[in-house]
This record gives sequence, C-alpha cells and structure tokens, in this order.
Amino acid sequence: KKCQYIETFLSGKSNKWKIITYNKTKDDGLNRENLNNLINIVRKNGGKKIGSLFKNQYEGTFIPIWLQLIDSNQLEKVEISSPIGQLLAVKDDTELELCKRAGVLTNKVIKHGFINEMENIIDKDEKVSHSDLALKIEGIITDPSKINLKVSSEVVESCYNPIIQSGGKYDIRISAVSNSDILSSDVIICSIGARYKSYCANVARTFLIDAPIKIEQTYNTLLSLYNKCLEAMVVGNELKDVYETAVSFLTTKSSDLLPHLPKTLGFAIGIEFRDSTLVLNGNNKVKFTENMVFTLTIGFQNVPLSDEDKETSLSDSIKKLNVFSLLLSDTVRIMKEGAPDILTKVSKEYSDISYNI
Repeated sequence: KKCQYIETFLSGKSNKWKIITYNKTKDDGLNRENLNNLINIVRKNGGKKIGSLFKNQYEGTFIPIWLQLIDSNQLEKVEISSPIGQLLAVKDDTELELCKRAGVLTNKVIKHGFINEMENIIDKDEKVSHSDLALKIEGIITDPSKINLKVSSEVVESCYNPIIQSGGKYDIRISAVSNSDILSSDVIICSIGARYKSYCANVARTFLIDAPIKIEQTYNTLLSLYNKCLEAMVVGNELKDVYETAVSFLTTKSSDLLPHLPKTLGFAIGIEFRDSTLVLNGNNKVKFTENMVFTLTIGFQNVPLSDEDKETSLSDSIKKLNVFSLLLSDTVRIMKEGAPDILTKVSKEYSDISYNI
C-alpha cells in the first residue's frame, strides 16, 4: 500500500529525482532480490552509506535480510531517526489545526470531565479509587458526548490511560499509572492525553485541597518556573535551553527544589505521542523551528513536608502527607516570534486550582 500511495502522489508530477519502488512480498527470496537491487543502485551511484531507522526493533524476516545485505556489502549504516523526527515535528496548516482540536478536546475533558468528577467526589466524601476515576475519564475521552461535545467517537481516542494520583504516592513520569488507592483530599495530580484524528495533545494539572503555606509557595515557584521555561521555547534556541533555564532559575530562586526537578521537561508531539529524538533535556542541541509542537512538562517529585510545614493546614489528609509532588503540562506550538501558543488552555493560576473545605 505504501508503494501505491507514493506512486499515486508522484503520478503526473515532474520530479528532479527518480523514485523507484519495490513491493514487499511474502516470498523471502523475492524480497532478498528486490533489496539486492536497491543495494546495487546505491553502489552503482557511488554510495557508501545507507540511512535508515536502525535503532528500532523489528519483527519478522524482512528487516534482518535488509540488515544482513547492508553488512555484507560493507555499507555504512546511518541512523536517521533524528532528522526524520525534526522533519515531522514541523507541522503544516492542516496538522496544526488537528493539534489544536486535540488540545481543545483535552481542555474540555479535564474541565468538564475530571474537575467536575473530582469536586463531586470531594463534596460528597465518596470513596472512589484513582484507577476507577481514570477509567471514567478515559470513557469521556473516547465518547465526548458524555460532556456534551459534538465530536464523533470514531475520530478520538486516549493516548494513554489517564493518570490520577493523590495521598502522598506520586510518580510524575508520563509512564506512571493510576493505582487503586482512594482519591484523597490533599494534592491531586491529573494527566490526560487525547488524540483527534490521530494527532495528540497532552495536559496535566495539580489541584490543591486545604494546602499549607509550604505547598502554596512551592506551587507558585513551579508556576513561575513554567513561565520561564515557556519563554525559552523560541525559534533559534536549542531544546536544551529549556532545561538550562529551569536549572538556572531554581539555582537562584529555590535551590532546595533542584533535586526534585525531572531530567526531562517535555518532548515533541504529533502523530507520534512522544518523539524520543526531540526531548527537552540538558543535552539536546536541536533548535526550535516555527510550527513545531511540544509538550512542556514541569514538575517537582516528592518534595518533603515536615510536621512544622503541615501546621498551617487544618486538613487531616494533608497532615498524613510526608511528601508531595506537583505537575503542570501543556501542549504548545512554536511561533515565528515570541513565546509559544498554548493549545491546552486550562487555567494554572493558584486561585483556580486551589480549594478550601
């Protein structure tokens, strides 16, 4: 089918380059012959290198045959996952619109789905587990009509099982899962990822119930840090500048929080939920380009909470905490000039995410 797509696309077009396609078959002998033809074309034109996705894991016999032929012909293997990732990270107008719609979907789900459910559970003092609540929120993602959204269930799906955490057990990595503990009225983290017509968006918010001064101050530091990191995501800057900005900010403002900052602060997002070659860490020298789309994820993992810290809260749930974590995440579009456009427009202001019971 891929050959058919390419041939249809090229039909009637004047191309500088000649595109040769071979169909993959169920016959290993014929596949080997076709792959040999490709190798011969490379060698005939003086080529000494082959670019491919060599780091990926493959099943079946087709790719092993290909790798064997490359090695036996002494061609140099060049990993091209990074340049392909950079190419796909820059979205055209159609893709940007789909990313925007995915962002709107996540907005609505967290606003009219999760927040409503969370508030009802707390108000009625119901006993609902993180995993059960996550299952209910995932049901809203896959059927948006449950929150009165006129979006077909056929074009939406969840990127991962929603992650809901509270009660002192936290893991702010995107690989975390919702456990079976009962939702607790203290520090509640919710992460949601949704696809719209295959394009992804991601959002995470922290909600604070009867928070003591220590947690409030730490959250305000997190919000300031988030805004500083957002300012670093501009055309021409390197991806590592985001992490370096975070470290510099905390070193000056709150050095005690540095050990609680994750080593990765986000990644490029699109059809692929997470592009491992475009990660916001301290080493990535790829530069931001207009119309790239990223998830910016800033958090603090397991910050200690002493008995003295808890004295400014009357909440029994807060008094049971020994540590707390905070997390903010948005899907953002890199603009031609200035800071990114936030596609997941859910308020992060302390007054909007804090509750006093």
